[in-house]
Amino acid sequence: MMKKMNIIGCLFYGIFLLSCNSWLDLKPYGEVEADKMFEDEQGFIQTLTGSYVLLTDPTAYGYELTAGFPDEIVHYWKERSEFYHFDYENMDVESRLDATWSQMYKAIANTNLVLDYLEGKTPDDLEYYNLIRGEALGLRAYLHLDLLRLYGPVLKEAGTDVRSIPYHETFSNQIVQMMPAGEVLSRIQRDLDSAYVLLKDDPIKVYGRDETKEEFAEVEAPEVKGLAFSFRGCRMNYYAVCATLARLYLLKDDYTNALKYASEVIDDGKDIFEFVRRGDVSSSEKRDRMFERELIWALYDSKTDEHLSKTVGNADHALDNLFQDYVYQDGRGYGSEEDYRTNYWFANTNATPNYWYLCKYERKFAPGGETDETPWKTVVPLIRLSEMYFIAAEANLATNPAEAYRLLNQVRAARNLPALPTSLEHDGGALRDQLVYECQKEYWGEGKLFYFNKRLFLNIQTREENIPATRAIYELPVPVDEIEFGDNNNKMK
Repeated sequence: MMKKMNIIGCLFYGIFLLSCNSWLDLKPYGEVEADKMFEDEQGFIQTLTGSYVLLTDPTAYGYELTAGFPDEIVHYWKERSEFYHFDYENMDVESRLDATWSQMYKAIANTNLVLDYLEGKTPDDLEYYNLIRGEALGLRAYLHLDLLRLYGPVLKEAGTDVRSIPYHETFSNQIVQMMPAGEVLSRIQRDLDSAYVLLKDDPIKVYGRDETKEEFAEVEAPEVKGLAFSFRGCRMNYYAVCATLARLYLLKDDYTNALKYASEVIDDGKDIFEFVRRGDVSSSEKRDRMFERELIWALYDSKTDEHLSKTVGNADHALDNLFQDYVYQDGRGYGSEEDYRTNYWFANTNATPNYWYLCKYERKFAPGGETDETPWKTVVPLIRLSEMYFIAAEANLATNPAEAYRLLNQVRAARNLPALPTSLEHDGGALRDQLVYECQKEYWGEGKLFYFNKRLFLNIQTREENIPATRAIYELPVPVDEIEFGDNNNKMK
């Protein structure tokens, strides 16, 4: 008898009959016969696409992990919740943390369903077996890595033997025990290593990040190939796997491998990913505040305006203008009022109430104008090119500060900033300080500064004070139920 279960799969509406912006105009399946669902390749691709849809929920990257509580903790926003005071026992705070944990594991479960049904199949059974399996493994690893970086220990202080999170590898309602951080890291690496090999022939290398409609209009089952091949920049692609490996190795203080994978994105992906151009941001009619050319991986979210633009544009997310100036123009960080980010990422309401807000998610115009319906106007950034430069720079600080200097200056040039003083070229310590400043400028509204600060165990820098780093600040509490039922008698250290 066929198994029945709720699958967060997706129905695709004819990618070649609708505008290219409809590539993820999907409907969730209800209760379906799972065995029937996975009878053909399309079922695998649709179900995997459902995992991406789950991640656009506001409890995940649709809001919380992009401009939500990680940014509140590092004080990007004025006080808007008890996260600002690091009160993680507050009922509302606890509820938000638990909701994010739950949604991330829902997406992992959906991804595991795909992997479970791939067992026993080979490339002889499914034309795109390697692509599907590589995506699924890469996505599972990515999500577990973010969960570890959020809820796991400060590795620099606690080490890797401390229990952290469970690593879910099957679609099951069975309890998975909490694992030491080192074991989680090993499983993440194993999945990423496999994805790296499986995705070596990723279509992104040939067709780039965008729509490839022309190539597949005449092929058999274009809805399958189109969904898998089009807009690879909105799926876990080969370079996204490389970038995640770079993040992983940096977390492990393995600078050699962190540099290896960051450099692969920078060098081998140079024809696919590039820094924003002046013309992209200078035109009021076509302004690209997202710097979309730089996106290695982004989620397509048809409700970006609702989830992010309107949310971070309201009074709850008001900015301290003096703090903004402190970040972007302060002399210690060699800032400038000409910085593209301070010029185009922030705006004043010029109304009552009057306040400054982050407007980088306002995408009233796509890069090609109002008639251009590419999905890049409705994306949530997950990995961008600048981060790879920062990883490569950090990996070079101790052994080759001149190279770190060069890499930091490339990002600064892309942001319309002058080069750092030549006196810093061979000063690894001073360059490390500059890296911290550059990351603070770059990560506003993308949830990444929390991870950066936590990994290096840095104080939280504000205009008024530096808040001392503590494990209590950076180690977010795992849901109580997870500890009670997932850790059995082995409580977290």
